[in-house]
Amino acid sequence: MKNLLENYTLLFVMTILTAFAILLKCIGAILYQVLLRDSEQIANTKNKWMRTMHTKFEACYKLRIPVHNPSCFVKNYMEHYHFLGLSMKALENTDIFCGLIISGTTLLCIMGGLYYELPARWIFIHAMTYLFFLLFLATAELLFQVRHKRKVLHLQLLNYFENTLQGKLENEYLYPEENEAYRQAYFEEDSAKPEGSHKKEPDKPALETASTQDAKKDSAQRPEIEFQEEYGPVISADMQELIDSLLEESKVTKELEQQKDKLMTAATTEKFRLVEEIMKEYL
Repeated sequence: MKNLLENYTLLFVMTILTAFAILLKCIGAILYQVLLRDSEQIANTKNKWMRTMHTKFEACYKLRIPVHNPSCFVKNYMEHYHFLGLSMKALENTDIFCGLIISGTTLLCIMGGLYYELPARWIFIHAMTYLFFLLFLATAELLFQVRHKRKVLHLQLLNYFENTLQGKLENEYLYPEENEAYRQAYFEEDSAKPEGSHKKEPDKPALETASTQDAKKDSAQRPEIEFQEEYGPVISADMQELIDSLLEESKVTKELEQQKDKLMTAATTEKFRLVEEIMKEYL
């Protein structure tokens, strides 16, 4: 043991360990930089890890199982990302592990030097070298900024999955009929009207189809006709327009309730169909 201390063997070992920790820190910074570049185009990326994450997120909505916490989903996948058997968290904290090891080794060396009564110059060299090791580790963190890149990667992934992909999948797989009905009611009808015309036509319900319009035409127009026959002479044009709007809104509400019932039945059927397809594909 005394020969190891006198020949500075443990000091060389700590030097190699510090250099190795800084190398791992550099590798972690490069990996995060690549992931940051791929996270800017997740939909078209060739990164297998991100494609798997994207596919699993989309599969949840195909099964009508929405992801309520995308942040937890992204963190879980980031924790399972490995490089050469090492997690990204381990590469990120190599400076902490190395600092603890060289601190303990330096303390043991100084205690051994005092025990074997080595010169003060020897103890001073070990103490100063230990401070330089800590300085190099801190400089490596400031230079590579691995922890900062990890936070930025998490924010970019969360921004895409929560603010872009989640809304798209919800509209496509959870509420397709309602969105189509809303689009037909409030966009196609408005686009068909000439510019400058903002009044609703009382004889064209927003969601009334051709088949149901003939069946409900008499029952829907009877209250309106009776009301107009009784109060028609005293109702102004603005009041008449308001009444027409209210009648139109009531008919739209009834139609939406009917479509909601049909949507629930179709959603249940589609869910069972998707489960069967997935089981056939993977089992």
